[in-house]
This record gives sequence, structure tokens and C-alpha cells, in this order.
Amino acid sequence: MVLMFNIFGKIKDGIIATLLLAIPIIYVFGRAKGKAAEKHKVLKDELQAQNKAKDFYKAMAEHEDDHNVDSRSGLTDRLRRDGL
Repeated sequence: MVLMFNIFGKIKDGIIATLLLAIPIIYVFGRAKGKAAEKHKVLKDELQAQNKAKDFYKAMAEHEDDHNVDSRSGLTDRLRRDGL
């Protein structure tokens, strides 16, 4: 009977030792993966902001030669057509 508890105790000690060694390794890998995901999200947001700025300046360049805003009717027509 004592021999049976001794075997189960060694198995339990082995499982505990394995977990004690594995938890820090899992933590480090999870942290690295999280850092990479956060960096990817930041780069994606920066790319989206650059695309918005590019579209804005492209739209501004299209309306740069628009001389219809010299009169009140030209301005209202442009606002109705393109919005603010």
C-alpha cells in the first residue's frame, strides 16, 4: 500500500515539475506573440491613416482647378454635388 502512494507521489511530483518548467516558457511565447499582434495592428492603423490622407489630398487636387466657387450659385452647386 505504501509503495502505491510512493509511485503516485513521484508521478504527481513529475507533473508539478513539468508544469513549473512549462509555465514560464508558455508565458514568454505568448508575450512575444501578443507583441507581434499589437505591432501588426499598429502598422495596419498607420497604413489606413496614410490611405485616408492620400485620398483626402487626391480629392483636394481634383477640386483645385474648380473655379465655380467664385459665385454664390457656383458654391451652392458644388456643395450640393460634392458635400462638405
